[in-house]
Amino acid sequence: MYKVLENFGPKEYNDLALDLMTSDSFSWFYHDYVAEVGDKTADEFYFTHTFFSDKTNEINSNFFEEIISPVLFLLDIKDNLIRAKANMFTQRDKVMKYGFHTDYAFEKHTTFLYSVNTNNGYTEFEDGTKIPSKEKQLLIFDGNMKHRSVGQTDTRTRINLNINVKVDPRLFIDE
Repeated sequence: MYKVLENFGPKEYNDLALDLMTSDSFSWFYHDYVAEVGDKTADEFYFTHTFFSDKTNEINSNFFEEIISPVLFLLDIKDNLIRAKANMFTQRDKVMKYGFHTDYAFEKHTTFLYSVNTNNGYTEFEDGTKIPSKEKQLLIFDGNMKHRSVGQTDTRTRINLNINVKVDPRLFIDE
């Protein structure tokens, strides 16, 4: 159960988010795995920035209001936020397919994946469905669906926002 919204939100928002996340004042943090801690290989890494932490249940970034709040406002989400983070994959010489996973084990939750830039990376579901990374695209899916990130080879970075909310996905996805 998923839904793709093209041209989500105003272009000015996307431009601001991209400018901020590629500026020298935005902090990215290195992870030596992508899907699961045990998946560590020499080729597997990415960078994240946590705006809202599931561990502390509080805002963890000075950029929350500028980058995450507009998305939550457009989705009419006022509470039940589990986590909000940005992911950045760097350009690779070959396509990197990371492990299938779910972000959380909550019974009913929704994952929102917003693509900040266009590239040849994508999100793949376990059934083989591939959703390409397109600027201003919002992918909404049942948080219990196994998915994986697939890195890009055509741009220096693949940047997306990953927002998890403890809300039934049927509120956002027409079946």
